[in-house]
Amino acid sequence: MDTEGQAGPSLTPGRLGEILAALGGRIEDTDQVVELLQKAVDLAHDIIPGADSCGVTIDFDGSTYTATYTDLLTLTVDRHQYDAGAGPCLQASRTGESVVVDCTDRDDRWPDFTDAARAEGILSVLASPIRTLDGVIGSFNLYGLRDHAFDDIDTDVLEGITTTVGRAIGEHTRYSDAASAVRALREAMEQRAPIEQARGIMMAMDGVDAEAAFAALSDEAQRRGLRVRDVAAEFVQRTSTGRTDAE
Repeated sequence: MDTEGQAGPSLTPGRLGEILAALGGRIEDTDQVVELLQKAVDLAHDIIPGADSCGVTIDFDGSTYTATYTDLLTLTVDRHQYDAGAGPCLQASRTGESVVVDCTDRDDRWPDFTDAARAEGILSVLASPIRTLDGVIGSFNLYGLRDHAFDDIDTDVLEGITTTVGRAIGEHTRYSDAASAVRALREAMEQRAPIEQARGIMMAMDGVDAEAAFAALSDEAQRRGLRVRDVAAEFVQRTSTGRTDAE
């Protein structure tokens, strides 16, 4: 049996459980939701061998967009679906069921999409719905550069990731309606620059990694009752001013 598409012998159920437990956690801020989604797509890219490009599609209340992604190819393939209003990722979101597509085979459901995906070099797609307390809000999407890249094991692993992500998002959104949460998520994506700037400065100044830098910003935001992006903007301004004064 071809095992190239499997998660690999080192990824035991126990190890996967540890990884998912580390992925989850209390979400206090929409900026932390974006961070969680980015960690999740990076995780899927790392542990599922066939996942050459990964992303999360938000598809809820008339709003459809890519929230986080590993590379620009993900955005390009997503756009083919959004423009057509149909495709495996939207199908997963709207039916609540995982979808596997091999673009080398003719698929009468989305012939235009499979043609466009092949033109981009994508031969395989796996999409899994993201469920929250308010229902399905989108899908977690994997794109592969080889044919038949995903199997049942990969589907199970991805569903484990989406379950963890959906639970964390659901806990955060339970105090507001899902439509408002989706709008806030898009705003957080578009205003992420201060966080990335602050994280880069902290990594250079303190010798910490990206995760530790974000954790420090999050802890400060929680202590002061502010958004992570606001704490980050203050930090960037403070350090920039300090450098200017020192010069």
